[in-house]
Amino acid sequence: MITGAKTISKYRDFSNKKRVDFILKNYGSIGEYIRSYEEILCDDILEQRAIERRIDKGDTGVRVQTSEKSDPTAMVAVDRVTLEERFSLDNDSDSFMCRDFEINRDARTLKIMKRDFKYVVHAMNMLSQHDRCALGEVLCHEKTLDTIAEEKGIQYESAKMYIYRNRLKVRTLALEFIESACAC
Repeated sequence: MITGAKTISKYRDFSNKKRVDFILKNYGSIGEYIRSYEEILCDDILEQRAIERRIDKGDTGVRVQTSEKSDPTAMVAVDRVTLEERFSLDNDSDSFMCRDFEINRDARTLKIMKRDFKYVVHAMNMLSQHDRCALGEVLCHEKTLDTIAEEKGIQYESAKMYIYRNRLKVRTLALEFIESACAC
């Protein structure tokens, strides 16, 4: 199980092979981790922007709204949607409009993690449906190798090799996808 912001800094330093292995090891929980850490980063970026805005304007922190033309709730919602769009894989921009180097670096790393996860999922989809389901159930810890062996009517060692071969296929394909994306 993966936890904490330290995972992002570790992931940043991993080679492509280690990244794919990390995703396969945490396959069942990495999607939720990415979503939750993305929310945390959005909150951090929005907070950092508010601080920067107050510093730039010399804001004392006390406001009285008298114009009735400003809608702070709408501004926050628009900012959040804009950030979520920047986190999407369709957006090539690495700019997260934040001066904090750590936050920007974590955001870029999270975007790379999302891309790598997408490639692992694509590689899984290249397997036959039966192989994909069996590997997915083992990676998500829904079934054990004993259960797979029992269902297929084979020995434990055969089931282990069956899962290992499929995992190796996924790993190889995902690495090819990642390396071709990095070459562009």
